Amino acid sequence: MSRDDTPDLRLLDAPDESRTTATLLASLTARLGALQVVTGSVAVGSLVAGFCALGRAAARTTDGARLHRALARSRVGSNGQAIWKALRLDMWATSVPPSPVLDQLRNDTALLLAEDLEESLALLPIPGQPAGTAGAQDPWDDGRADVLDCLVGMWAYGREMSALVEGMAAPTLEPPNGHVAPPEPHTPPAGPVLR
Repeated sequence: MSRDDTPDLRLLDAPDESRTTATLLASLTARLGALQVVTGSVAVGSLVAGFCALGRAAARTTDGARLHRALARSRVGSNGQAIWKALRLDMWATSVPPSPVLDQLRNDTALLLAEDLEESLALLPIPGQPAGTAGAQDPWDDGRADVLDCLVGMWAYGREMSALVEGMAAPTLEPPNGHVAPPEPHTPPAGPVLR
């Protein structure tokens, strides 16, 4: 791989889906277009609900459960719950469908890595297809929204984003001493980047 090549992240389709650069671009433009017609409350509520849903899923992992328990025992947990209850944030975050924040991050990252992006950009505007309730419902998810789930969700999202950005930069990242060394093979982030 030369220094100008894209990183060696793997782009994988979900088992039951096949996505193209054009469909990923259509999804992104549809989300951006939706911001013109929904209220800020709905948009932010959907993101908060999405982080809560991600947090509930992450809390079923060893690290996520450990973090959730630690936050629950801390001042952050008690103060956060008090704020959420007083401001009725749980009701707000459950009144809108959750955004699939991690899938959107992975799909948008796949766009950054797409070899045929310029050809797909030339096709704009690409009509999007409404997703509706296309996302699979997690049978273990009760849909509640609380501050601890939101915090654990933001933690999981942040870890994924950090791994993706570091993975994309790795092949061309200069070492701290300023000397440019040839790129070394790296381990891509765990989990698929949906394409």
